[in-house]
Order: sequence, then structure tokens, then C-alpha cells
Amino acid sequence: MKRIFGGLVVLLVVLFTTVNFSKAASYTFNLTGPTEASKGQSVTLTVVADGLTGRVDLTATNATLNSNSVWVDKNNATVTATITGFPAKITATPYQLSDSEYNDADVSAKTITITEKKNDNNEENSSGSSGGSSSSGNNSGSQDRPNESNVPTETTKPKTETEKSSNNYLSGITLSTGTLSPEFYRETFEYTVEFDDTVNLYELTEMEITAQAEDSRASIQGAGTVTLNEGENSFSINVTAENGAVRTYTIKVNKPAPVEQSSLRLKTLILNGINTNGEYQTIDFTLEPEVFEYNLTVPNNISSVSINPTTENEDIIIETNGETTLKEGENKIVIILTSPSDETITTTYTLNIERQAAIVEEQGLTQEQIGMIIIGGIVGVILLIIIIVLIVKHRRKKKVYDYDEYDDEYNNAQLENNEEDDIIDPYPQTIKTRENEEEPISEKNESIEKHEETMGSNVALKTENEVEENKTAKLKWDDFCDTYDEEEENESKKVKDKKKGGKRFM
Repeated sequence: MKRIFGGLVVLLVVLFTTVNFSKAASYTFNLTGPTEASKGQSVTLTVVADGLTGRVDLTATNATLNSNSVWVDKNNATVTATITGFPAKITATPYQLSDSEYNDADVSAKTITITEKKNDNNEENSSGSSGGSSSSGNNSGSQDRPNESNVPTETTKPKTETEKSSNNYLSGITLSTGTLSPEFYRETFEYTVEFDDTVNLYELTEMEITAQAEDSRASIQGAGTVTLNEGENSFSINVTAENGAVRTYTIKVNKPAPVEQSSLRLKTLILNGINTNGEYQTIDFTLEPEVFEYNLTVPNNISSVSINPTTENEDIIIETNGETTLKEGENKIVIILTSPSDETITTTYTLNIERQAAIVEEQGLTQEQIGMIIIGGIVGVILLIIIIVLIVKHRRKKKVYDYDEYDDEYNNAQLENNEEDDIIDPYPQTIKTRENEEEPISEKNESIEKHEETMGSNVALKTENEVEENKTAKLKWDDFCDTYDEEEENESKKVKDKKKGGKRFM
């Protein structure tokens, strides 16, 4: 019994420890920073993402940001905001954040509000001006005094001009499309713009550049909407400080010229999908040699593609660029045909393959709920085992006895109260109610059966002769129990010693 309970206790300790550990593996997402600032001031905000990895998008009201998104890798990231009005609000919105086990994090957007910082100097100036008016009031009262012209007047010293700011740094550069390379830093003055596969550079004709100055008194020239031409485009952003000092930031954008397709053509192009089990799966695709760009959609179970292009002339160089392993979403694969005699003569085929997202099944119980269900089940099993053990233990210690102490007391009382000539035999073979008168056999048998059911079959019956001989005797109920078998009597004694005269039940 002790071993059973010991094992159950160990099992409960292990289970609770596991549940606590699962809770300990938590994460945090928040946006922190100052809540007061001056207009034009640049403040640093921190995206707190302990235990999470992914992208966080940023938006601002009455403020400009140095970046519209940051990448966190189980750590914090900072962003600079320049305040342009009040109240200024900056919001950090999580975008596909995941925890250490690559589960999507259930976190919501965080917003911080920045109000205008109180200027203590204004209060001092206002108190000083009120003191001046009080002094002026005293002077006006002195106009009634004679010889006012002889009273010397106070001369006010001209205020010295405050020193002008020389801060001509930018706090951030934002692009309508593309990404700065390297990442913006106030001391880095030359950047290039990189584009992902979703941007068609051949059709991109303009973009917008937004710049934010660290000092609100500085002026910016060169930002705004710019036109993109074929080749390299260079844009200069000039920041002029209040004292006239100028600093220049340069942004370069390379726009490729349209590629004219040569006479080189594909003869065939066979596409096969490979599913997550490594099995080949046919993709519905038909090549048209004069069509150079295709948009395809494949199901999520296709994780990669096999590409087999052929040409009429086997000497044509075929080059495939792009990942044949597909990620969820858009994938771009380029097939380039190059003339064997002239490397400048090429033809390009583009495959835009979109792999559908996995179907997300509806989430069931949370880990905490599952833990509580497991605990409840174990507690129920423990209670059931305890009940079964108690029942078995009880049955081992008990035996079935159809013994009722009340019957002994009742019969003894009847024997004591009977007249001398009326003797009751609890187990009569022949019961006489009157001398020489015998009870009918059927009633006699019913009486015997009734006594045997209530008192047991171990008590020996008294003979008719014994009843006759003891007619006049005043008998006790125990006198009728002297015919027990020796072995049965010993067993009865043991049982009585254990019972100590008490009632016993199942």
C-alpha cells in the first residue's frame, strides 16, 4: 500500500514540474520609451521582444520614424522617432513573431503616447515679467513727485543673441519602396537601395524619399518624390543647420534597362513538383516559346520543383537562377538562354510560382487546459484505487455472520419470564404447547427453518427427551448451545473474541 501511494506521489510531482516548466517558457512583447518630449526632439523607443523572433512594423502619428520596421531575434530593437506635434503616438505591430519552438506568438500591438514636455523657463519668464509690471506700477506712482526730470532712468542692456544650432544630422530616411543598404545611421552618408522580387524594376518610374532631421531648426532639401531613369540614379539630401552648416546624404538607385529578347527560344519545359514525402507530382503547365513570363500556383504539399528545359540547338547555354525549394508565398525562378558565340545575346524566361499557405487547423485546448485535465484524471484514478483497496481490505478482515445479538437477548428474556411448565426450545424437533399435544409437522418445520435462517445451522437441536426432563427448570438461552461440535465451538470462540460481543456487518 505504501509503495502504491509513494509511486502516485512521485507521478504527481513529475507532472506538476512539467506543467510549471511549460509555463516558465514565456515571452514578452512591448514598446517602451519616454512619454514626454519637446517638439522637434528625437527620442529613442525600444521594442521589447524577449524570447521572440520576427518582424515588427511601426507606424507613427505626429512623429517621423527612422525605420518603418525592425527585426527582433529573441532580443530588443530600437527605433528613433522625431516629434512633429502632440500628442505623438507610435505603434509597434507584430508581424509573424514566433517563440523558441517556432510557434506563432499570440501578442497584440503596443502603442506609446508622447505629450509635450513642460518648459520651466516659460514659467520663470512669466514671473519675471509680472515683477517688472509691479515695478512699473511703482514708477507710475512716482509721477506725482516733483522734479521727476531729475530722477535718473534705468537703461536696459540689449540681450545677447543666443547661439545658433549647428546640428545638421538626419535622424532617419524612409523609402516608399525598397530598403536602404546599409541600415541607416546618422554618421553614414552614402546608401544604395535594394529591392526584393516583388518589385518590377522595369516598371518602377518613381519613388518617394522622406528624411527627418534631428534638429527641428534644420532645413532639408532633396527629399520627396524622385524620378527613376534607366541606369544608376543618385539623389542628394542636404541638411542645413540653423547656423548655415550643410551636410549631404547620398542615395543611389540602380534601375536596369529592359532586356530585349533574342531569337533564342526554349523547345520544351517540363515542370514536376516534389511533395513533402519526396514523391513527384505533375504540375499543370504548358510552355509557349514566345511567352517569357508565367504565373503558377501550387498546393502547399509541394515543397520543391524539378525544371527540365530543352532547346533546338544543344549548344545554347541554359542557366537556371532561383531556389527550386519553394517557400510559402511567392517564389521566382529565372531561366536564361545564352548564345554560345556571344554572351550578350540572351533570352530570359521567368516563372513566378506561388506556394499556397498551409491550412491552419483550429486550435484545440491550450497546454494549461490539457495539464489540468491530466491532473484531474490522475486524481480520479487515485481516488478509485483508494476505494478499491479499502473494500478489499475490509472484505479480508470480515466474514459473513448471520448473527444477531438481539435474538439472544430476546430469547433469554422469554425463557426467564416463562412459567415453570412453559419451556421454549429454540430448536425443537417436537414443540408441545400442552402436555401430550404436538404441533403439526408443517408448523414445526417452518419454526425450524425460521430459527436456522436467523441463528445459523451450527447450533445443535435439543432432543425431545431433554425438553421433557427440563420442563420445570428455569433455563437460560445459552444452555441450548452445549451441543456444538468441538471444532465449531473453538472456531466460534475465536470469532467471538475478535468481535468482543459487537455486531459485525459487511
